[in-house]
Amino acid sequence: MSSTADLTLHVLRFAMDRLQEADVNALSVLGLTPDQASTLADMTFDELVEISRLGHLFIDLQIDADRFDQLLDRARGEVQSRQVQDELLRHQADARMMEALFGMTTTDVARRRRVLGLPSQPGRPRSPTPEQAQAMWDAWRVAPKALPDPDRYLHVARSTKTSAAAVYRLVAECQQTLTDRAPTYPPAKTTQPVVDLVHHQFGTHLYSAGGSS
Repeated sequence: MSSTADLTLHVLRFAMDRLQEADVNALSVLGLTPDQASTLADMTFDELVEISRLGHLFIDLQIDADRFDQLLDRARGEVQSRQVQDELLRHQADARMMEALFGMTTTDVARRRRVLGLPSQPGRPRSPTPEQAQAMWDAWRVAPKALPDPDRYLHVARSTKTSAAAVYRLVAECQQTLTDRAPTYPPAKTTQPVVDLVHHQFGTHLYSAGGSS
């Protein structure tokens, strides 16, 4: 049997499987009418093999190379995104962070954690020390700007050996504090570190706010 005939046979057997599952949409996509589908169901294997030899006369199968390349890039991006999601969860990302970055629901996060075999997180993580908080902020600022935010959070969590959730909350509050600070003229001789301002404004609440995992 030629390669074309072999491919045709696989297509027809797939159609028969879809017919048994009453998958009308799949049959419609293949271009089969209901009468043709019924005829296909009554065919013997020898008849299928014989008509498969004529597949080149009624099946036109080709790949759109440009579209394939686009979808291949998309598929690779989706796989990479899921890998980053899994690594963030392994580094104790919480549901609030995963929702903000990926649109995941609490149920999505819980399901993914079960698949990864991760233990349930305690209600409130341990608060980072001021030194740890400063280390996280410094690591965030020097992290490669070309990295997407999820990868950057993961990079900082790994390099500072802290939870991804703590990094996410710290960065969010530090960036908000920078936004809220009005410029002074003339500039002050000394500038209070952003992390100190966050500590002063939010205290340990910034780091101990649990949230669901």
